[in-house]
Amino acid sequence: MLSHDAVVWENVATLNQALVSRPDLAGPSNRSVSYLPLSHIAALGIDVLSHYCMGFELYFAKPDALQGTLVETLTWARPTIFLAVPRVWEKFEEKLKEIAASKPQFMQNISGWAKGYGTINTECKIKGTEPPFCYSVANFLILSRIKAALGLDKCEVFFYGAAPLKQSSVDYFASLDMPMFNMYGMSETSGAVTIHTFEKFKLDAAGFALPGTDLIIKNPDENGEGEICMRGRNTMMGYLDNEAETIKCIDSYGYVQSGDKGKIDNEGFLKITGRIKELIITAGGENVAPVLLEDNFKVEFPPCSNIMVVGDNQRFLAALVTLKVDIDLNTGNPTDTLLPEAINYFKKELNLDIKTTKEAMANPLVIANIQKAIERTNSKAVSRASHIRKFKIVSNDFSISGGELTPTMKLKRKVTEKKY
Repeated sequence: MLSHDAVVWENVATLNQALVSRPDLAGPSNRSVSYLPLSHIAALGIDVLSHYCMGFELYFAKPDALQGTLVETLTWARPTIFLAVPRVWEKFEEKLKEIAASKPQFMQNISGWAKGYGTINTECKIKGTEPPFCYSVANFLILSRIKAALGLDKCEVFFYGAAPLKQSSVDYFASLDMPMFNMYGMSETSGAVTIHTFEKFKLDAAGFALPGTDLIIKNPDENGEGEICMRGRNTMMGYLDNEAETIKCIDSYGYVQSGDKGKIDNEGFLKITGRIKELIITAGGENVAPVLLEDNFKVEFPPCSNIMVVGDNQRFLAALVTLKVDIDLNTGNPTDTLLPEAINYFKKELNLDIKTTKEAMANPLVIANIQKAIERTNSKAVSRASHIRKFKIVSNDFSISGGELTPTMKLKRKVTEKKY
């Protein structure tokens, strides 16, 4: 239950704080695009309330936006403020890398040079220094064109939230001169609790506490990591007709207990390190955070679309793996046809002409390649208990329609584990 006061205060405070040094971004000359369900707290905040309070123009995407038409709306609306869930940013990244790989080598070299200056300019923004002259050339020749292809050439603020975005993707967009502002929060806190500003931001952090909110780490360990808890004017009144769950969520001091694990650095920035509720407890009593393993595997095996590590009360960890496939635009369901990025990977790395998930599942070279990626992932694990011992390719990619993903593309672990 969210009070009118909590929701309005939260969203006005969030955007006012983020744009405090850029009042030019708070008026009717600015634009945003709506594509999430308006019942989701992020859409309720950005698309409805912030739109009312800040006065910018709002464009609605087509119902099949997450199946591939979102870029059409973006290139038409050319938003100045844009919030995307991590899976949307990842799909943008995949498409851009696919296009880049199809270009001649000399074009790839020029693009790589330009991205180097995109990273330098992002670093200059963090430090508050002026970029080198070559950045202007790189932006004119390459970077501005890449952003224009996404419809984001006029965008000044790039937000992400609702789920973690892996650091390699954050770094990739930084190279395109698109610094990612992470907003962390929950429905129970009416949306964001942390924020970045143009003067104070980090690419590897979830922001600092919104003024007017209290952010603490409960029961920290020797590394300062513990449960992230927060309270403020934006805290919910409780769960409707469910006092027991309300008491579990809000402690006696009024703090919402997030279930997320993190720490606060010496500059006040929150860093999220895991999800307490998603910890896997093996038969040997070891606690394993699956998200880091999953993110590392995606880096080691680029054709992977989704991976879910399982192993509660088991002797070892295993993983369900899906491949990047095309989407049926009529139904929104994943097909069996691999995306060009996956096809090109198998061609380049294994000299295989594989076009479907079914072909990949039946090919021993693909299985061996995935096993090697698992081994490289395991080499980065913090303990042997965190090693993935077995895996299985799932024939259909996880999806909203299949029930494995939420409307913001987060993995429903319990649902997926039960389904498979």
